[in-house]
Amino acid sequence: MRVRWRTTTWILAFASLAVSSAAAAQDLPQTVPERTDFQRTSTTEEVGRFLDGLVAAGAPITVSEIGRTAEGRPILFAVASDPPVTSPREVARSGKLVVYLQANIHGGEVEGKEAVQQLLRELAGPRRGLLEKLVILVAPVYNADGNDAFGPVENHRPEQDGPPLVGLRPDGLQLDLNRDYLKAEAPETRTSLARVYDTWDPAVMMDLHTTDGTLHGYVLTYSPPLNPNGPPGPTAFAQDTMLPAVREAMQRKHGWAIFPYGNVRNPLEPEAWTTYSPLAWYGTNYVGMRGRIGILSEAYSHADFPTRVAATHDFVVEVLEYAAGHADAIRRIVREADRQTTLEGRGDVERPELAIGFEPASRGVEPVVLRRMRAAGQTPSGRRRLEPAEGYDTHQLPVYDRFVATRTAVLPGGYFLPPAEGGTAALLRRHGIEVKRLVAPWTGDAGIMEIDSLSWAENPFQGHHLLSVEGTWTADRVTLPAGSYYVSTAQPLGRLVFELLEPGGYGLARWNVFDRLLGTEEGALSGLVYGSRPVRAFPLWRVDRDPAAVFRTLAPAPER
Repeated sequence: MRVRWRTTTWILAFASLAVSSAAAAQDLPQTVPERTDFQRTSTTEEVGRFLDGLVAAGAPITVSEIGRTAEGRPILFAVASDPPVTSPREVARSGKLVVYLQANIHGGEVEGKEAVQQLLRELAGPRRGLLEKLVILVAPVYNADGNDAFGPVENHRPEQDGPPLVGLRPDGLQLDLNRDYLKAEAPETRTSLARVYDTWDPAVMMDLHTTDGTLHGYVLTYSPPLNPNGPPGPTAFAQDTMLPAVREAMQRKHGWAIFPYGNVRNPLEPEAWTTYSPLAWYGTNYVGMRGRIGILSEAYSHADFPTRVAATHDFVVEVLEYAAGHADAIRRIVREADRQTTLEGRGDVERPELAIGFEPASRGVEPVVLRRMRAAGQTPSGRRRLEPAEGYDTHQLPVYDRFVATRTAVLPGGYFLPPAEGGTAALLRRHGIEVKRLVAPWTGDAGIMEIDSLSWAENPFQGHHLLSVEGTWTADRVTLPAGSYYVSTAQPLGRLVFELLEPGGYGLARWNVFDRLLGTEEGALSGLVYGSRPVRAFPLWRVDRDPAAVFRTLAPAPER
């Protein structure tokens, strides 16, 4: 099989010139790559000037910033709508679907940033019709600190074909923002939770990346949410209906070959094509946990820069076209996800068993196009070194593009937290979760996790020694003091409550949020509960149903 990106790039470059000429005639700005023959990518300041130029030229967008980074840079935010909207309430009255495009979460992965600028310009002209059905939110430089830390691409992104200077993966706090969605330590995460997800509640989110894994024959790979704990409707629709249609449109209309995201372990003898992690630490998986459609876009880093921009642009356009054409269906699906999740938490329908352990599952054997590879000696550490050979081969491989549970726990009616956990309660509220507080002591039946083992990782990850909790839930009669926090799963984000609070999973306990209450590695007594038994217990309690107690509902959390 021959993969001919370069020829396609020349065709697209010619088309880009035509678009650029039309844009110039309307006094619409060009992007930095367009002005520099794709020798440069934009700084945050240059993106801001581009957006200001669109506004000055009368494009149907408003531009603001949703917050500031650790180093003080603006997190730029554009809202494209026709007619203009100034609040989510106006969007609700209009009946339009909200779509959120997020680019540059990793500073060196630059084509999404350039592609969304092109799209915003097109919304002033040939693609304005999308705004009849959609309100489009855009964060073009989500990780501004990483974006502006320019250095040689061979140092920052050695597997990436240009441009010569790009930014760095982490943000100004040296955090990987695409692992931060649950713990929300970074200012970018906190402000996006408050000012994008909790405020606008986008039905569809796209996260635009560049991959540099297995050498394959696709200009772009993609993925829906992978965590099986999310409400099933939106993810199933994305995986089985929406994305296959977009894949077909990319081939038919643009000549792009795309495929579900994945890698092979041994390129010399490939056995399976396997996707990435299902954890809700990742952006699109997190969106799936909220009962919304998340779409990961991974442009192929070994394609040249103009090709990656063009393919990412076309993928975004096709997703938007599909969303506009199926806006009513998508709206019904996400509303039903909210309704069903609330009913599950109440116990009005059967409660699901949700995963606290995962393994990949295959959708079947399919042809997968891979670059031909050959052995080329050894690395200094003694590992086998591979290098690309001429040509591509098509392999019949099982495609592992989803996950199933290996261990489960039943969704409870809710969780109690100790009165000292005000910080955890604020974090939950930052996610948009409703949290209540006991006005008076409450006595009733609750589940207590008796700890079998606590195991901290030896090496740090994102500044944390991740904690694995093993334990057994037992029922007991407890009395909880006034001031204890209560988090019900009978709310639209009920499954996200489970993901964050279930101790045996990959939520806040894993990120050491409860460590100070555990004391030492030997665990802690459950002495925070009046009259509790002297056993090693995790400082959190499950209940089957919302208790008949006097509560005070807390206000939404501040952004920082």
